[in-house]
Amino acid sequence: MKNFLYLIFLMMLFSCGKSNKPPSSLIQPKEMQSILWDVMRAETLASQIGHRDSSVDVAIETKVLSQKVFNIHETDSASFNKSYNWYVKHPDVLKIIFDSLYIQKERENNLRSRKKNMPDSLIK
Repeated sequence: MKNFLYLIFLMMLFSCGKSNKPPSSLIQPKEMQSILWDVMRAETLASQIGHRDSSVDVAIETKVLSQKVFNIHETDSASFNKSYNWYVKHPDVLKIIFDSLYIQKERENNLRSRKKNMPDSLIK
């Protein structure tokens, strides 16, 4: 009876564990990071275009630019949304992706500031 209880306990322990690896049918973390970064940049660009031109509908412009991002990454909005919803339900994995996005943003900002401080003759 004691062995049976240990067996039940072990089964419960392993069955409760969450898998942090996304299913193969979803966009994998590295690619998701790249797509998210480009989608966020597309949203920013759409917002900037909308501020400059009041005749532009920011929501429509965001959809158009996001579709271009999906085409570049050879995916579609349905796959992106399905994958994104999985990541939202697994915040520990999503945190890793967003942390790496923050690092990428910092790198771009540092590069931009370096270029800004360089003499024009060195930038080509």
